[in-house]
Amino acid sequence: MAVMGTKREKKFFTSHSKSSAMVVSLVLHAILAVVALSFVAVTVITKEEKKFEAKQVSRPKMPPRKLQVPVKIKKQKRKPKLRQRIVVKTNIRNMPYIKMPEISGIKGGMGTMGGSGLGDARSIGFTMPEIDFFGARAKAEKVCFIIHFGPATIGETPLSRMTGYTIRKRLEDMVNRLPNYTLFNVACFFINDTWAMSPKMLSATPANKQKVMDWMEPVNPLEGNYDHCFWRRKDSKFDNAIRRAAGSYPTRVDEGIPFYAPKWMYPYVVSSGNTEKYLSEGKDFIHWNRAVAWAILEQKPDAIFILTTNYIDGWGTFEVNWNNPSKYKKEDGQPAKMMESYKKMFLDIYGLDRKKWPTINVVVLKRGRADPKMVLNDQFGPLWKKTGGDGSVITDITRFMNDEEAVLYRKYQEQYGSQ
Repeated sequence: MAVMGTKREKKFFTSHSKSSAMVVSLVLHAILAVVALSFVAVTVITKEEKKFEAKQVSRPKMPPRKLQVPVKIKKQKRKPKLRQRIVVKTNIRNMPYIKMPEISGIKGGMGTMGGSGLGDARSIGFTMPEIDFFGARAKAEKVCFIIHFGPATIGETPLSRMTGYTIRKRLEDMVNRLPNYTLFNVACFFINDTWAMSPKMLSATPANKQKVMDWMEPVNPLEGNYDHCFWRRKDSKFDNAIRRAAGSYPTRVDEGIPFYAPKWMYPYVVSSGNTEKYLSEGKDFIHWNRAVAWAILEQKPDAIFILTTNYIDGWGTFEVNWNNPSKYKKEDGQPAKMMESYKKMFLDIYGLDRKKWPTINVVVLKRGRADPKMVLNDQFGPLWKKTGGDGSVITDITRFMNDEEAVLYRKYQEQYGSQ
């Protein structure tokens, strides 16, 4: 019996072997599924973006407090600043009146100017710089300086040469103070010579101002054995070069020049045709009036400044008895005739518009016994007064020396005595 039961059991599993395997497989898969579900592979956390919201905060408003003590505020008025005002005497002119059309849109324009005579250039526009040259003043945007460099300003001793040295230094200072929008030129003269620094006007730039310094640097060394800078031996190469250049202006001469003369020069003479036209037959422009003719005919400035020691014109008006100047009479000279000559030049060069005519401003340096005020007023008066210019005299050159020059002057004064 026992044997039969065992056989049956074996027969059952043998006959249902496939079903048993399936059951076992399902049980194993179920166990694996339960185990798998009990684990978490990845945890994902998503954070929301932070947003900031402005919230209004109510703050208590404090009522304004009233001042316990009333305060009075006083407005302070600024005191006006006093400025030195230079008053220039207006000169009466006797030339015919020419009415010009009114020019609108320009304050103080040329059409608003009254008066008669030659052009009152100091009334042209408020933008013109005022130039003060040894006390002679004028307003101009185009200016010529004409300087005497002869024996009267360049002597034989260092003491006497301090006069020309001081004049040259103040001229350098004047040029250096010019605004860069102005035009200028410089010429030196003595009797039969006029030597220009430049053939035409130069703008007042630093480079052109330096040209003036370079041009005059050799002139009038205080020490050395030499004569004035215009002296030259006749028939010398330098003399011949000056004569040729003067007849063919502008020709530059810069070779064979003495060590005490300008570094270069443009010699000038008035042509024979212009001499006959503006002066008279048999006469000639010499000394300062040749330099003035150069300025008018070649440069066309607004103002001309002359520094000289005496009056010499084309008629030879220099034979005045300087030992007794009181005997001089106005009719002995020819200043009125010289003014007529310049008036003709003004009409040809500047036209009938009197506002464009230049002023002639004169500085007279006292030399010897001559009265500089008499020379300025009686001889040069018809020129600077008729043109609306200005005049001044230098009675003591030491007034225009700086501290360094004054010390040097006293040194030479002790060495060479009174001048």
